[in-house]
Amino acid sequence: MWFNLLGFNLCWFGLVLYGNNFSVIALSWLTIHVYLVMEKKAEVTLIILVMLIGTIIDTSLLHLGVFTFDTSYIIPFWLIVLWGCFAATINHSLVFLSRSKTLQCLCGLVFAPLSYIGGASLSAVTLSYSLAMNYLLLALIWGPLMVLLFSL
Repeated sequence: MWFNLLGFNLCWFGLVLYGNNFSVIALSWLTIHVYLVMEKKAEVTLIILVMLIGTIIDTSLLHLGVFTFDTSYIIPFWLIVLWGCFAATINHSLVFLSRSKTLQCLCGLVFAPLSYIGGASLSAVTLSYSLAMNYLLLALIWGPLMVLLFSL
C-alpha cells in the first residue's frame, strides 16, 4: 500500500511538473506495480479501462473549452499516463473507499477537482473558467465518476 501511495504521488508531481519527460518513470512505476499485484490481468484491464475513460472525459472537456493544453486535439500523453497511475490506486491505496459509494462520491466531489486546480497552479493546464466554476463542473463529473471507477 505504501509503495502504491508514494509511487502515485511521485508520478502525479513528476507528470504535472515535467510532462512527457516524466512518462518513462511513471510507466516504469506502473510496470513494477503490475508485476507486484496478484491479479495481473484484472489490474491491467482496470488500468486500460480507466485510461480510456479518463482520456475520453478529459479530451471532451478540452474540446468543450473547460481547460486547455499545448495540444489541441487530444489531451497530452503525460495526462493519459497519469490516468493509468490513478487507476493503479483504486484497488490498493484507495481500497478503503470500496466499502462506501457515498465516500467514493464525496472524495470525487472534493479531491479530484483539487487535483486539476493543483495542476493549473503548477502551469500544467490552463483552466478556462473561474476557480469556483471549474471546481463545480469537475466535482459534478468526478463524484459519479469515482463511483463508476470503483464499480469496474
